[in-house]
Amino acid sequence: MFFKLKLLTLNIATATLLIFFLCLGSQNLGKKYSLDFLINKTVALPIGFLIGSSFTLGFISGGLTSVLMINKNDKN
Repeated sequence: MFFKLKLLTLNIATATLLIFFLCLGSQNLGKKYSLDFLINKTVALPIGFLIGSSFTLGFISGGLTSVLMINKNDKN
């Protein structure tokens, strides 16, 4: 249980740092795009921010999946 908590904390902390550096890096980009959903559009954001945020969300979901799939009987 403690090992799972350490891995989960490491995953969330790393993802938070990724989002922080992503926000810092996308401050002064010129071209901005918006996502068009069926109901409405998003705010105009740089394409690097959109790709980076989707990468970070994938990083979080993959880390959560791997932490939750660890068995109690595994000693590795």
